[in-house]
Amino acid sequence: MKIKERTKKKKHTGTIVAIIVIAGIVAAAAYSYYHQKQLDDQQWKWVSSGPFSINKNQYKLGENIFMIVSNLKPTDVGEIDIVDPKGDAFSKIPFNGTMKSSFKQFFKPDTERRLGLCNATDLVGQWNIVFKGVSYKSIPFEIVNDWIPGAQAELAPVPKGLDPC
Repeated sequence: MKIKERTKKKKHTGTIVAIIVIAGIVAAAAYSYYHQKQLDDQQWKWVSSGPFSINKNQYKLGENIFMIVSNLKPTDVGEIDIVDPKGDAFSKIPFNGTMKSSFKQFFKPDTERRLGLCNATDLVGQWNIVFKGVSYKSIPFEIVNDWIPGAQAELAPVPKGLDPC
């Protein structure tokens, strides 16, 4: 009888250890998931004006700016102007609520000779997203003098001779 009791004890001990290991793995996975979710929530603080939203209000050089437009009214017709720190229109995006009530858009401020933004430092500062043709308030955002990894090669200065600055 003692052999059977030892065998049963070993089986129960192995089962208990397996349950503890599985519980630990599940707990670690749950912690990792919720911790990552908190980090994502901290990074994306949506800034909105009416149906227009951008994913946060401060960006690094070389970073994409994500815009979501949701539930445009049929009477919402106009143009989104992305205005650089110099006050010039960097980009223009038309919209028409009759044709499309929702869309997603992303853009990345970069150096372009036609705009007179010759160096990455020209991108640093306060930008605005202005809505023309509708009464929604503009959305300000800032580009700080810090780089996302790998972006320095993308934002090369405009070559001499082509430089309008």
